[in-house]
Amino acid sequence: MTSPSPAELDPYWIGIGASAGGLDALKELLAELNDANDAIYIIAQHLDPKHPTILQDLLSRITHLPITLVEQDTVPRPGNIYLIAPGHNASVRDQSICLTPAAVVGPKPSITDLFTSMASDVAEKAIGVILSGTGSDGAQGMIAIKAAGGITLAQDETSAKYSGMPRAARETGFVDLVLSPRDIAREIRQFIHLNGKHRETLSTPKMRSNLEKIFQRLLDQTGYDFSGYKLKTVQRRIQRRMAVHKLITLDDYVTLLMASSTEVEELFKDMLISVTAFFRDPDAFAALAEIIDEMVDRCEAHGSLRVWVPGCANGEEAYSICILLQQAAARTRKELNLQLFATDIDEHALSLARRGIYSANQIKDVNSDILKHYFQEKDGQYHISKRIRDQVVFARQNLIMDPPFSHLDLISCRNVLIYFNLETQQKILQTFHFALKPQSHLFLGKSESASNIAAELFEQRDKHCQIFRRRTIAASQRADHISSANRLMQSLNSAEPALLADESEPSLEQLLEQLLLDKMVPAALVVDSQGHILHIRGQVSDYLTFPQGRIDTSVFNLARDDLKIDVRSLLQRAKREGHAASQALFYQRPERPCSLFLRVQQLNSSQHDDLFVLAFIDVDLDSQVQRLAGSLAGDSAAASHEQLTQEVAMFRERLQSSIQDLETTNEELQSTNEELQSANEELQSANEELQTANEELQSTNEEISTVNQELEIKSFELEQVNNDLEKMLLSVDAAILFLDNRLRLQRYTRKAAELFGLGPEDLRQTVTSMGYAVDIPHLRQELLAVIEQESETCLPLQLESTPLQLRLVPYKADGDPVVGVMMFFEPPGKTMEGACICADPGSWLQIFNQHCPHALVSCDSQGLIRFVNDSFCQMFAYERPDLLGQNIDRLMPEPYRSQHDTYLKAFLRGESQGNVIGQWRTVTALHRDNRRFMVAVCVYPLESAIRQAGFIALFNPATVSFHA
Repeated sequence: MTSPSPAELDPYWIGIGASAGGLDALKELLAELNDANDAIYIIAQHLDPKHPTILQDLLSRITHLPITLVEQDTVPRPGNIYLIAPGHNASVRDQSICLTPAAVVGPKPSITDLFTSMASDVAEKAIGVILSGTGSDGAQGMIAIKAAGGITLAQDETSAKYSGMPRAARETGFVDLVLSPRDIAREIRQFIHLNGKHRETLSTPKMRSNLEKIFQRLLDQTGYDFSGYKLKTVQRRIQRRMAVHKLITLDDYVTLLMASSTEVEELFKDMLISVTAFFRDPDAFAALAEIIDEMVDRCEAHGSLRVWVPGCANGEEAYSICILLQQAAARTRKELNLQLFATDIDEHALSLARRGIYSANQIKDVNSDILKHYFQEKDGQYHISKRIRDQVVFARQNLIMDPPFSHLDLISCRNVLIYFNLETQQKILQTFHFALKPQSHLFLGKSESASNIAAELFEQRDKHCQIFRRRTIAASQRADHISSANRLMQSLNSAEPALLADESEPSLEQLLEQLLLDKMVPAALVVDSQGHILHIRGQVSDYLTFPQGRIDTSVFNLARDDLKIDVRSLLQRAKREGHAASQALFYQRPERPCSLFLRVQQLNSSQHDDLFVLAFIDVDLDSQVQRLAGSLAGDSAAASHEQLTQEVAMFRERLQSSIQDLETTNEELQSTNEELQSANEELQSANEELQTANEELQSTNEEISTVNQELEIKSFELEQVNNDLEKMLLSVDAAILFLDNRLRLQRYTRKAAELFGLGPEDLRQTVTSMGYAVDIPHLRQELLAVIEQESETCLPLQLESTPLQLRLVPYKADGDPVVGVMMFFEPPGKTMEGACICADPGSWLQIFNQHCPHALVSCDSQGLIRFVNDSFCQMFAYERPDLLGQNIDRLMPEPYRSQHDTYLKAFLRGESQGNVIGQWRTVTALHRDNRRFMVAVCVYPLESAIRQAGFIALFNPATVSFHA
């Protein structure tokens, strides 16, 4: 039976996120990963949760790797692809894929949730890939993977169908490589192959020697010492650089580093950790806001408040704290001198922080009220306001080597200490203690603590939010750390005369004081209220034991077993009363019997709060004192009885003290229990409200999903219809214009474009404002009448010498009002199937011409001749083409000709009653040869729904008698 390979025991986890347009990218990626069976692949593709997916079948045709649709919690195996089922969010916990119902609002599944859980569970074994998609899902998850030491890759814009998600990932600044899907697959395979060898190399005995060379090279070129970083952090950064250069052994990388100053700079950048956000961890910043309110309340008007933010990265945390300070100052209406120092060793991050410009993705979690008052939006980016920017001083500073700021009211150093080893963390906390004012505060990240590492320097103010208060004790003695080299040399030089003076013979007074301290003053400890030892005076080895291993400063743990109960009870009583003492505790030393008295006294000082002195008073019991006690007692039985009585009294005192401590503890537990019950009720109430809101959102989401599906179907159908319509417009042999109900041109056929010289720039233009080669009287009124009355109409036109017919046809959706008008430009008399003969005289006067006994002429509302019959042409001696399109007044002699237009316009405006309409009368006409002759004429109007469309006139010679 073969043993599993290292890849199977500790495989890489590749999370692949995609959305719109991601199918093609996934196919290309998986085709290149066809035989990559040494990693676990998890695909989070945004899908509709209400519909089954066929993505598994589609991808199975591309790759030979097994593809599993994850519909329940699964333990994955290397060489398999896992596709998250629709409607679920996936997370990686304890090397398993765990599913939870997807949130009602937001992408499903969440790529950010998957990547964040991978970073937390598998750390540097996580690889994040963002492919085509819209939105910004996955960007924050890429930050988490990069911070954990993993690799991040994104699809390039040229190959992505939708570049929203890849662009959002790149804008975070935490994407290692931007490639096509095919190149991403190749890079992953090569990285996994080489990185396994890198891991073996870094575990060899030569590692420490090589690391020392790397640290020294970095120190020589950059001036920064990284030897205080945690070994795992350094390993991950070096492995990353080796993978970039395709190097196998650490020796090869050291050789490259020694020869290339550029590579030193790249490794230096990779070693820097710059992960931050505005108001990161809202609960912690809410607690900090309360601390800042207290600081501002205590500060006098025009006073000064000093804050230091080491490891500020891009400035989000520093600006967040400055905003809290501004809000607190505005609340109290105090004019304060606010000084906020933000430092980092990353000059690039500092340059971004000084600009104070952030993308929409970086401020998406910022409260809208804060955005309104402290940011300015310009061109899609958010600029920090000038009043905030001017109060923050950004500077490059090495937290470990450079001297700190002093007299500070607050230090915020979040998620920085976690990257340093224990010794470096202790040095930094000593620096913070030196820099802070008494009772000032230290704000750390949720994975950091000051009470565990330097309990003698800081006490916990808020355990949940990691806020600590400076203890008022002597300043740190590490002058070599908190002072510059120059200041340290000055202090050493100034100490030399004192050393010379000490070489002289001590005085009698000094000898006496030294004797009293050494022989007659009991051994003592200085402890705080929690029992941590802060100072030791005298020989305490008889009373305390110091075990091997990590140093423990708790006196309750270091005291001898037979003294622990007494020490604890005495310290509790001293907290209440200010002092406490024990009765004699008898015990046998190897050389003599002794009795021990314990005494605790509170140390009263304005500069030191809650400090106590525990004294060990040792009394020798020699044989003479014992014989004297025996003779006074009378006999040995009485002495034994008295000794037993004393011991019983002592144990009763101990028991009473323990009972009091137990009662105090029970009261505290009861109070805590009541608070927990109250908090539990509030949480239950909040949970019920959230469940109700969740159900409402889920119902809304179902409705939206249904509507979305219908819209997708309609969109597809509309696209097909639109394509058919475009083809029809190109192929139809007719001049047609399509207008909306606001008379704007929507579409036109190819023949209409040729006829009227139309182009794309004419679309969406009002048709009545466009110039045509043909005059169409009252076009706007005609079009509006068609829309209002939903009826078809026809108008006669004259295009140069060619008569045309304009047919206006309304069109609408089923049951809806008219949405537009179609304009058909056709030869006279031509009608569409199902349409009646319209009001155009040219369509019916041709028939009337054959049966009418009179000379006949038809004119439009402007007096232009539209039709004449043969009898009319013979009467006036004209050919028909000579008359069509001409004004009827050319057949009238003066002065009737000049008055005709005035009379016609008055009639059309309703100012003349037209008493000659429908009446035969005798008038003078003008022959073609300019002679006058008398004719009888009768005029009839042609009316449309909204206007006087024209006139028809019948003519006879004046000598002919007739009746109407």
